[in-house]
Amino acid sequence: MTDVFQRGEAGFEFISEDAVLTPADTDVYLKRLNNELAKSQLNLMRARDAEVKAERVFLEARTAFLFASSEEPPEVGRKVGQVSQKQADEWYAVRISKEYWALRAAKVVRQNASDYVWQVKTQVEVMRSLNVNAKALYDTPGRGR
Repeated sequence: MTDVFQRGEAGFEFISEDAVLTPADTDVYLKRLNNELAKSQLNLMRARDAEVKAERVFLEARTAFLFASSEEPPEVGRKVGQVSQKQADEWYAVRISKEYWALRAAKVVRQNASDYVWQVKTQVEVMRSLNVNAKALYDTPGRGR
């Protein structure tokens, strides 16, 4: 089997793009990608759990701040005197920054994990197509066997 696949920073990448894959090669790579997909889905689940925990910590800190402070949070809306959600978020970011930024970081980690799951799923589909092509080429009389 030719080693034409490596795990890079952005997922699995081809080392040699012009390599001819046999059906056995593509089956091996499909299994690797399937394992990677399972790992990435587990990481996504963990990232979601971490995001929920970070949100809980943020909401508890926000509630504690509002009870302990005489400051009123800005009202979100489109009327005069109201602010956008982004401005309200910035208001909290200044007052309870540790919890706010932990929540923001958890959201980014979860989104990155989700993006990676979709990337691996796409790679699985590409490898399935290559598998079909390899089998067709391999089964063509006079070409493969």
